[in-house]
Amino acid sequence: MDGFLSEVGKKVTERWLTRIVLPGLLFVVVCCVALTPGRSGPVDVTATIEWLERLRTGRYASPSGKAAALVTVFLAVAGSALCADWLASGIGRLWAGRSLRLRRLAARLRGRGTDVPARATRIGGRLGAVEERIRVQHGVHMSLVWPRVWQLAPEGARQDVNAAWDRYAAAALRTAWAVPYALLAAVSLWWPALLVAAGLALTGVREGRAAVTGFAVAVESTVDTGLNGLAEALGVPLRHGRVLPADGALINELLHKGR
Repeated sequence: MDGFLSEVGKKVTERWLTRIVLPGLLFVVVCCVALTPGRSGPVDVTATIEWLERLRTGRYASPSGKAAALVTVFLAVAGSALCADWLASGIGRLWAGRSLRLRRLAARLRGRGTDVPARATRIGGRLGAVEERIRVQHGVHMSLVWPRVWQLAPEGARQDVNAAWDRYAAAALRTAWAVPYALLAAVSLWWPALLVAAGLALTGVREGRAAVTGFAVAVESTVDTGLNGLAEALGVPLRHGRVLPADGALINELLHKGR
C-alpha cells in the first residue's frame, strides 16, 4: 500500500508540475513582458525587470502587500493553467469527432464521461475506422467489449494504451494553450503572443494526429489480442480458434443482457 500511495503521489506531483505550474508560470511571465509599460520594442527585459522591481518596492513593499502579490501570482498561474486544461478536455472530445463509442471507451479509460454529440473530423475518422474494422472483422461492438477486454488485458497492453492516450491529451493541451496567448495578443496588441498562439495550435494539431494514430493502434491491438480471452471467460466456444462475426454476435448478445 505504501508503494502504491508513493506512486500515486509521484504521478499527481508530475501532473501538477507539467500541466499546471510550469505552463501557467511561463504564461504569467509572458504576460509581464507583454504588459510592461514604457517598453522599447516587443521584448524589453530591462524594462520588465525595472517595472516589477518598482511594484515590489512600492505597491507590494509591506508584508500584506507581499502576501497579496504571492496570492495574485498563484491565482494567475493556477487560473490560466486550469482554464487551458478545461479547454484541452473539450478539444480532445472535439477531435474525437464522430467516433462517439470510441470516445466513450477512452472516457472510461480515463474515468470520465462524455455526452458530446458526434461530429465529423479528420482525427475522429481515424478512431471511427478502428471501431468499424473491429466490428467487421470480429462482429463485436466496442462499447460492449472494451470494458471487459480492459479488465483482462495484461499490464503491458494497459501501459501502451495509457501512454498513447497521454500523448493525445498532451497534444490537446498544447493546442488549448493557443487560446490564452491569442487573447493576450488581442488585449495587449503584442504581436509575439500571436506567433506563439499560432505555433502552439499548429504543432498541437500535428501532434494530435500522430498521437491518435498511436492510440487507435494500441486499442485495436488490445482488442485483437484480448477477444479470445474474453470469449473463454464468457464461455463462448471458438470453432475456428478466433472470434469471427458469428461468435462476436453471441458475445454482444451475452454482454447486452437483453437491454
